[in-house]
Amino acid sequence: MKVLVTGAAGFLGRTVATYLKEQGHHVVGFDLKDPGIDGLATQIGDLTDLDQVSAAVEGHDAVCHIGAIGDVYLAGEDPGLAAAVNVLGTANVAEAAVRHGARVVYASTWEVYGEPRYQPIDEDHPCAPDHPYNITKLAGESLLLSAARLRGLETVALRLGTAYGPGLRPNSVFRIFIDRARRGEPITIQGDGSQGRQFTHSRDIARAFDLALRSDVSGVALNTVAERTVTIRELAEKVVERFPTELTFGPPRPGDVPPATVSAARIADVLGWEAEIPFEDGLADLIDHELAGD
Repeated sequence: MKVLVTGAAGFLGRTVATYLKEQGHHVVGFDLKDPGIDGLATQIGDLTDLDQVSAAVEGHDAVCHIGAIGDVYLAGEDPGLAAAVNVLGTANVAEAAVRHGARVVYASTWEVYGEPRYQPIDEDHPCAPDHPYNITKLAGESLLLSAARLRGLETVALRLGTAYGPGLRPNSVFRIFIDRARRGEPITIQGDGSQGRQFTHSRDIARAFDLALRSDVSGVALNTVAERTVTIRELAEKVVERFPTELTFGPPRPGDVPPATVSAARIADVLGWEAEIPFEDGLADLIDHELAGD
Protein backbone atom coordinates (compact mmCIF):
# COMPACT_ATOMS: atom_id res chain seq x y z
CA MET A 1 0.00 0.00 0.00
CA LYS A 2 1.24 3.52 -0.83
CA VAL A 3 0.93 5.56 2.36
CA LEU A 4 1.60 9.23 3.02
CA VAL A 5 2.48 10.02 6.65
CA THR A 6 1.95 13.65 7.63
CA GLY A 7 4.06 14.90 10.50
CA ALA A 8 6.74 12.35 9.67
CA ALA A 9 9.46 14.48 11.28
CA GLY A 10 7.72 14.41 14.68
CA PHE A 11 8.03 11.83 17.44
CA LEU A 12 4.93 9.78 16.62
CA GLY A 13 5.08 10.35 12.86
CA ARG A 14 8.63 9.01 12.70
CA THR A 15 7.63 5.91 14.65
CA VAL A 16 4.58 5.23 12.47
CA ALA A 17 6.47 5.83 9.21
CA THR A 18 9.30 3.52 10.28
CA TYR A 19 6.89 0.79 11.43
CA LEU A 20 4.84 0.93 8.22
CA LYS A 21 8.01 0.59 6.15
CA GLU A 22 8.91 -2.48 8.20
CA GLN A 23 5.48 -3.95 7.39
CA GLY A 24 6.09 -3.64 3.65
CA HIS A 25 4.17 -0.45 2.83
CA HIS A 26 5.59 2.11 0.40
CA VAL A 27 5.81 5.12 2.69
CA VAL A 28 6.36 8.80 1.93
CA GLY A 29 6.65 11.48 4.58
CA PHE A 30 5.09 14.95 4.49
CA ASP A 31 6.35 17.64 6.84
CA LEU A 32 7.94 21.05 7.10
CA LYS A 33 11.34 19.36 7.28
CA ASP A 34 12.95 16.06 6.33
CA PRO A 35 12.66 13.51 9.17
CA GLY A 36 15.96 11.94 8.19
CA ILE A 37 14.69 8.36 8.15
CA ASP A 38 16.89 6.08 6.05
CA GLY A 39 15.11 5.10 2.87
CA LEU A 40 12.08 7.35 3.46
CA ALA A 41 11.22 9.79 0.69
CA THR A 42 9.83 13.03 2.07
CA GLN A 43 7.77 15.78 0.49
CA ILE A 44 8.40 19.13 2.16
CA GLY A 45 5.14 21.02 2.58
CA ASP A 46 2.71 22.84 4.84
CA LEU A 47 -0.59 21.34 5.96
CA THR A 48 -2.26 24.76 5.77
CA ASP A 49 -1.61 24.94 2.00
CA LEU A 50 -4.26 22.90 0.17
CA ASP A 51 -2.34 22.78 -3.10
CA GLN A 52 0.73 21.35 -1.39
CA VAL A 53 -1.32 18.81 0.54
CA SER A 54 -3.27 17.73 -2.54
CA ALA A 55 -0.08 17.30 -4.58
CA ALA A 56 1.39 15.16 -1.80
CA VAL A 57 -1.69 12.95 -1.41
CA GLU A 58 -2.04 12.30 -5.14
CA GLY A 59 -0.94 8.78 -6.04
CA HIS A 60 -1.28 7.39 -2.52
CA ASP A 61 -3.77 4.80 -1.34
CA ALA A 62 -3.95 6.17 2.19
CA VAL A 63 -2.85 8.95 4.52
CA CYS A 64 -1.81 8.56 8.15
CA HIS A 65 -2.58 12.08 9.30
CA ILE A 66 -0.37 12.68 12.32
CA GLY A 67 0.93 16.16 11.55
CA ALA A 68 -0.41 18.65 14.09
CA ILE A 69 0.41 21.10 16.83
CA GLY A 70 0.70 18.24 19.29
CA ASP A 71 2.48 20.19 22.02
CA VAL A 72 -0.25 21.04 24.54
CA TYR A 73 1.74 23.97 25.92
CA LEU A 74 2.28 25.50 22.46
CA ALA A 75 -1.41 25.04 21.60
CA GLY A 76 -2.36 26.83 24.81
CA GLU A 77 0.01 29.69 24.11
CA ASP A 78 -0.94 30.07 20.44
CA PRO A 79 -4.53 28.89 19.82
CA GLY A 80 -4.52 30.50 16.38
CA LEU A 81 -1.61 28.36 15.26
CA ALA A 82 -3.28 25.24 16.71
CA ALA A 83 -6.48 26.07 14.82
CA ALA A 84 -4.62 26.72 11.57
CA VAL A 85 -2.68 23.45 11.63
CA ASN A 86 -5.06 21.10 13.43
CA VAL A 87 -8.34 22.32 11.91
CA LEU A 88 -7.54 23.91 8.54
CA GLY A 89 -4.72 21.43 7.98
CA THR A 90 -7.04 18.50 8.61
CA ALA A 91 -9.73 20.02 6.38
CA ASN A 92 -7.10 20.16 3.64
CA VAL A 93 -6.18 16.52 4.18
CA ALA A 94 -9.87 15.56 3.98
CA GLU A 95 -10.33 17.53 0.76
CA ALA A 96 -7.19 16.08 -0.82
CA ALA A 97 -8.15 12.55 0.17
CA VAL A 98 -11.62 12.93 -1.33
CA ARG A 99 -10.13 14.28 -4.56
CA HIS A 100 -7.65 11.43 -4.91
CA GLY A 101 -9.60 8.54 -3.39
CA ALA A 102 -7.26 8.00 -0.45
CA ARG A 103 -8.19 6.49 2.91
CA VAL A 104 -7.33 8.56 6.02
CA VAL A 105 -6.32 7.28 9.46
CA TYR A 106 -6.27 10.23 11.85
CA ALA A 107 -4.33 10.73 15.07
CA SER A 108 -6.99 12.05 17.45
CA THR A 109 -6.70 11.98 21.24
CA TRP A 110 -8.50 10.59 24.28
CA GLU A 111 -8.46 14.14 25.62
CA VAL A 112 -11.46 15.07 23.41
CA TYR A 113 -13.75 13.74 26.16
CA GLY A 114 -12.87 16.39 28.74
CA GLU A 115 -14.20 15.91 32.26
CA PRO A 116 -15.41 12.30 32.58
CA ARG A 117 -19.13 11.79 33.19
CA TYR A 118 -18.70 8.05 33.65
CA GLN A 119 -15.83 5.60 33.59
CA PRO A 120 -14.45 3.72 31.85
CA ILE A 121 -14.96 6.18 29.00
CA ASP A 122 -16.14 4.53 25.80
CA GLU A 123 -16.63 6.09 22.39
CA ASP A 124 -20.26 6.95 23.18
CA HIS A 125 -19.17 9.27 25.98
CA PRO A 126 -19.95 12.94 25.16
CA CYS A 127 -17.00 15.01 23.97
CA ALA A 128 -16.45 18.26 25.87
CA PRO A 129 -12.90 19.47 25.15
CA ASP A 130 -11.80 22.56 27.06
CA HIS A 131 -8.29 23.39 25.83
CA PRO A 132 -7.06 24.68 22.43
CA TYR A 133 -5.25 21.37 21.89
CA ASN A 134 -8.16 18.98 22.38
CA ILE A 135 -10.69 21.43 20.94
CA THR A 136 -8.79 21.63 17.66
CA LYS A 137 -8.08 17.90 17.56
CA LEU A 138 -11.78 17.14 17.94
CA ALA A 139 -12.59 19.69 15.25
CA GLY A 140 -10.22 17.91 12.86
CA GLU A 141 -11.73 14.55 13.75
CA SER A 142 -15.25 15.91 13.20
CA LEU A 143 -14.31 17.27 9.76
CA LEU A 144 -13.00 13.88 8.66
CA LEU A 145 -16.02 11.98 10.00
CA SER A 146 -18.38 14.45 8.32
CA ALA A 147 -16.52 13.92 5.03
CA ALA A 148 -17.11 10.19 5.52
CA ARG A 149 -20.85 10.78 5.88
CA LEU A 150 -21.26 13.45 3.20
CA ARG A 151 -18.60 12.67 0.62
CA GLY A 152 -17.76 9.00 0.98
CA LEU A 153 -14.30 9.47 2.48
CA GLU A 154 -12.92 6.30 4.03
CA THR A 155 -11.57 7.32 7.41
CA VAL A 156 -10.89 6.10 10.94
CA ALA A 157 -10.00 8.35 13.87
CA LEU A 158 -7.78 6.80 16.54
CA ARG A 159 -8.29 8.51 19.92
CA LEU A 160 -4.80 7.88 21.17
CA GLY A 161 -3.64 7.38 24.71
CA THR A 162 -0.71 9.49 25.95
CA ALA A 163 2.08 8.30 23.68
CA TYR A 164 5.63 7.61 24.83
CA GLY A 165 8.73 5.99 23.38
CA PRO A 166 12.13 6.87 21.91
CA GLY A 167 12.25 10.32 20.33
CA LEU A 168 9.87 12.11 22.70
CA ARG A 169 10.09 15.91 22.71
CA PRO A 170 12.24 17.35 25.52
CA ASN A 171 9.30 18.96 27.35
CA SER A 172 7.43 15.68 27.80
CA VAL A 173 7.08 14.50 31.41
CA PHE A 174 9.16 11.41 30.59
CA ARG A 175 12.08 13.39 29.22
CA ILE A 176 11.90 15.98 32.00
CA PHE A 177 12.03 13.31 34.72
CA ILE A 178 14.74 11.26 33.00
CA ASP A 179 16.94 14.24 32.13
CA ARG A 180 16.76 15.71 35.64
CA ALA A 181 17.39 12.38 37.36
CA ARG A 182 20.38 11.62 35.16
CA ARG A 183 21.91 14.94 36.22
CA GLY A 184 21.23 14.12 39.87
CA GLU A 185 18.71 16.95 40.19
CA PRO A 186 15.42 16.57 42.11
CA ILE A 187 12.32 15.49 40.19
CA THR A 188 9.40 17.79 40.89
CA ILE A 189 5.90 16.32 40.62
CA GLN A 190 3.14 18.83 39.92
CA GLY A 191 0.38 18.15 42.47
CA ASP A 192 0.33 15.00 44.57
CA GLY A 193 1.25 12.68 41.71
CA SER A 194 -1.98 10.70 41.88
CA GLN A 195 -3.06 11.81 38.42
CA GLY A 196 -2.89 8.82 36.12
CA ARG A 197 -2.46 8.27 32.39
CA GLN A 198 -2.87 5.24 30.15
CA PHE A 199 0.57 5.66 28.64
CA THR A 200 0.64 3.88 25.27
CA HIS A 201 3.89 2.97 23.55
CA SER A 202 4.43 4.53 20.13
CA ARG A 203 5.12 1.12 18.55
CA ASP A 204 1.74 -0.14 19.77
CA ILE A 205 0.14 2.97 18.31
CA ALA A 206 1.95 2.41 15.01
CA ARG A 207 0.53 -1.11 14.88
CA ALA A 208 -2.97 0.35 15.35
CA PHE A 209 -2.39 2.62 12.35
CA ASP A 210 -1.34 -0.37 10.26
CA LEU A 211 -4.45 -2.35 11.26
CA ALA A 212 -6.69 0.62 10.48
CA LEU A 213 -5.05 1.05 7.07
CA ARG A 214 -5.72 -2.58 6.17
CA SER A 215 -9.29 -2.56 7.49
CA ASP A 216 -12.46 -1.68 5.60
CA VAL A 217 -13.93 -0.05 8.71
CA SER A 218 -14.82 3.60 8.11
CA GLY A 219 -16.56 6.57 9.69
CA VAL A 220 -15.70 5.68 13.29
CA ALA A 221 -13.56 6.93 16.15
CA LEU A 222 -11.79 4.32 18.27
CA ASN A 223 -10.09 4.67 21.64
CA THR A 224 -6.50 3.46 21.23
CA VAL A 225 -5.09 3.24 24.73
CA ALA A 226 -3.16 0.80 26.89
CA GLU A 227 -5.29 -0.88 29.54
CA ARG A 228 -3.05 -0.03 32.48
CA THR A 229 -3.15 3.36 34.22
CA VAL A 230 0.17 4.63 35.58
CA THR A 231 0.27 7.58 37.96
CA ILE A 232 2.78 10.37 37.54
CA ARG A 233 4.23 9.42 40.93
CA GLU A 234 4.71 5.82 39.75
CA LEU A 235 6.51 7.11 36.67
CA ALA A 236 8.78 9.29 38.78
CA GLU A 237 9.52 6.46 41.20
CA LYS A 238 10.48 4.10 38.37
CA VAL A 239 12.85 6.72 36.95
CA VAL A 240 14.38 7.19 40.43
CA GLU A 241 14.92 3.42 40.66
CA ARG A 242 17.22 3.77 37.63
CA PHE A 243 18.78 7.13 38.56
CA PRO A 244 18.49 7.72 42.33
CA THR A 245 17.54 11.31 43.16
CA GLU A 246 15.12 13.27 45.34
CA LEU A 247 11.38 13.49 44.68
CA THR A 248 9.75 16.84 45.42
CA PHE A 249 6.22 18.16 44.95
CA GLY A 250 4.96 21.45 43.53
CA PRO A 251 1.60 23.09 42.83
CA PRO A 252 -0.74 21.38 40.34
CA ARG A 253 -0.18 22.31 36.72
CA PRO A 254 -2.89 24.67 35.40
CA GLY A 255 -5.07 23.24 32.64
CA ASP A 256 -3.98 19.64 33.23
CA VAL A 257 -6.42 17.11 31.81
CA PRO A 258 -8.43 15.39 34.56
CA PRO A 259 -7.54 11.74 35.17
CA ALA A 260 -9.84 9.20 33.57
CA THR A 261 -10.05 5.52 32.70
CA VAL A 262 -10.63 4.98 29.00
CA SER A 263 -11.96 1.75 27.48
CA ALA A 264 -10.24 0.17 24.48
CA ALA A 265 -12.83 -2.61 24.15
CA ARG A 266 -14.24 -1.35 20.86
CA ILE A 267 -10.94 -1.25 18.96
CA ALA A 268 -10.19 -4.76 20.21
CA ASP A 269 -13.50 -5.87 18.71
CA VAL A 270 -13.29 -3.86 15.48
CA LEU A 271 -9.58 -4.07 14.61
CA GLY A 272 -8.29 -6.79 16.94
CA TRP A 273 -5.87 -4.32 18.56
CA GLU A 274 -4.66 -4.14 22.11
CA ALA A 275 -1.51 -2.64 23.57
CA GLU A 276 1.21 -5.26 23.97
CA ILE A 277 4.29 -3.48 25.32
CA PRO A 278 4.37 -3.50 29.15
CA PHE A 279 4.99 -0.07 30.65
CA GLU A 280 8.17 -1.13 32.46
CA ASP A 281 9.64 -2.49 29.21
CA GLY A 282 8.69 0.63 27.28
CA LEU A 283 10.18 2.93 29.91
CA ALA A 284 13.41 0.92 30.02
CA ASP A 285 13.62 1.11 26.22
CA LEU A 286 13.15 4.88 26.34
CA ILE A 287 15.84 5.31 29.00
CA ASP A 288 18.26 3.07 27.07
CA HIS A 289 17.61 5.15 23.96
CA GLU A 290 18.42 8.33 25.86
CA LEU A 291 21.63 6.82 27.22
CA ALA A 292 22.67 5.63 23.76
CA GLY A 293 22.27 9.17 22.44
CA ASP A 294 24.99 10.56 24.70
